[in-house]
Amino acid sequence: MPNQSSKPNGRLDRRSLIGAAGGAVVATMLSRRSRAMDTEDTRATDATAIGDSTLPSSADLEPLSAADFDGLGVCTLLPEMTAGPFPLDEQFDRRDVTEGYPGHPLRLGLRVVAGDCAAVGGATVEIWHTDATGDYSAFADGGGGKDEAEGTTFLRGSQTAGDDGIVEFQTIYPGWYPGRAVHIHVRVHLDDENVVTSQLFFDDTYTSAVYSDGPYPEFGEPDTLLADDAVAGNIDISGAVLQLSVADTVNGPGTLGLLNVGL
Repeated sequence: MPNQSSKPNGRLDRRSLIGAAGGAVVATMLSRRSRAMDTEDTRATDATAIGDSTLPSSADLEPLSAADFDGLGVCTLLPEMTAGPFPLDEQFDRRDVTEGYPGHPLRLGLRVVAGDCAAVGGATVEIWHTDATGDYSAFADGGGGKDEAEGTTFLRGSQTAGDDGIVEFQTIYPGWYPGRAVHIHVRVHLDDENVVTSQLFFDDTYTSAVYSDGPYPEFGEPDTLLADDAVAGNIDISGAVLQLSVADTVNGPGTLGLLNVGL
């Protein structure tokens, strides 16, 4: 798939969508956290989660549907942002991008929508982000944690939406690195052309609760809040902040992150 940094002319009109309005994500934080899973084995998944450990079995998970996204109350343009220094041309068609790397389980659901809030079927959504230590795969990035480089592919993947415009990824809550708020990189492709490059963001308070357990405390709190981020702080990111809630995932209790991706 071509990896173009600018949207093609004559594609979807990326105007503000119905209900365009700012608004920070409001996350209800539960005080009890489930215990961490055993991480003695190399790359064993850390299923530490905020929330109640008596959530339903992951075998009972229902696929995400339009109703999950209709309930967000927001349908806003996804702002164009830099792809950053660590994108890849190669695509990895997979839903689970963790490769067993430890971290707080994150079920990430994105619905691609057009100017009238109608679903955009056939869109391919690509994501990539750091592991819990702040390290990107495939590059020597000097993020402050470990630094695995060429040949690694963790926490990168793409999925193609059906007629409902919905894609879903099983991943982990990203770590942080100096100068940036916690984020996920995203690109949306239509007909093998890149139509938007952006980043997804997390509520600072929710992040602080997640970072209190598992592999995150070793690296402390992020040194940059969302309002102070060099990328997010200069533009309207109301259409790029995930709605977060405590939920079950295929890797145990964790977080559900949802967003309508407006083109």
